[in-house]
Amino acid sequence: MREDQGWIRAFLDEAENERMHLMTFIHTAKPTLPERGLIMFGQAVFFNTCFFLYLFAPKTAHRVAGYLEEEAVVSYTLYLAEIDAGRVEDVAAPKIALEYRYLAPNARLRDVVIAVRADEAKHRDVNQKFADLLAASVSKRAIK
Repeated sequence: MREDQGWIRAFLDEAENERMHLMTFIHTAKPTLPERGLIMFGQAVFFNTCFFLYLFAPKTAHRVAGYLEEEAVVSYTLYLAEIDAGRVEDVAAPKIALEYRYLAPNARLRDVVIAVRADEAKHRDVNQKFADLLAASVSKRAIK
């Protein structure tokens, strides 16, 4: 075991933030029981894939996470375009999003998506930075 330089705090913060994204959109979309089952199955597959990837190739795991976060930014940008075009209804933001994000009481789905997209951009940058730090750490050990 060795000191993690505070990384665990960043991981826990990101995990909580992603959990709130999920809860926000569950309150917005109100998935049926079969849809919730698919969400749980997808999370189980994703968790195990990430766990084993991180176990054997942590730098690669952070790169993959960073790339997935970039795709999330793109997806939320497209979602905003759908809202702006009127193809997705700009419903009132769910209470859980108002409280978590300290949004105005009259906030809409569009406001939530903008905030979530900003979170994903931050997660992208953090994961790429962790991959860079791991790569630098490996390089330093190789030189010794």
